[in-house]
Amino acid sequence: MSDAFLERDFLAYERHRQDDPEFNALRLSVRRKLKGMADRVQKSAKPLGVDLSAQAGLHHPYTFNAYRVKEQRAYLCRGTKERKKLASFFGEALGKDAETHYIQTVLEVCLDDEIVEAALRIHPQAWWDGENLKKKLLNDSDEMESFCQMLKALPPGFNLKLHDWRADHWCASLKPSGVKELLKHYTPGEHWLHVQRQLPKEDALELGTEAESWVSSSLLSLLPVYKSILWTP
Repeated sequence: MSDAFLERDFLAYERHRQDDPEFNALRLSVRRKLKGMADRVQKSAKPLGVDLSAQAGLHHPYTFNAYRVKEQRAYLCRGTKERKKLASFFGEALGKDAETHYIQTVLEVCLDDEIVEAALRIHPQAWWDGENLKKKLLNDSDEMESFCQMLKALPPGFNLKLHDWRADHWCASLKPSGVKELLKHYTPGEHWLHVQRQLPKEDALELGTEAESWVSSSLLSLLPVYKSILWTP
């Protein structure tokens, strides 16, 4: 079953409604829609050898979102077994972070008042994955070339982005020198790293139920990149 995005789905995330509890019910329906999409991607990834756990973000104003719901998200991260393995390796002090769903490298579908986004994101606190990627690419030219080829193989419209910096590095035309320059500025533990693709609201509405195919195909296409980033003890 595929879900279509509706005009009303985007309305609850307009600035003047982000802190309005009257829209909690509408945001909950969007949360469930995105979580359903993530669940179906999780199921599709399983026979491809990738074990994922699906989660969804808050739909109501709360301390964790500064009492303002700017976007709605659902995401996929390491399965329970792999997170427990990380937590066990790091021990009590760091293990709680390593086992937390969102402090991971995640595959995410996100919606705000203007766009639907499919993305891979390395959380700033998931430094184990960030350091793994950075050291591997900067120390091995073959790994760098392989990573660039994986990004080039993604569907059109993906870009590699550092934290909240404005610069876009379009995956279709990425060169090792460009990735190397970006990684010089990337500090795991401080910065997000994103590989993202955006679908404008108008296009999402026009696609109808095919919009979910855009989301799922985008996220599944990221699996090779996702697997290359993950660090294991």
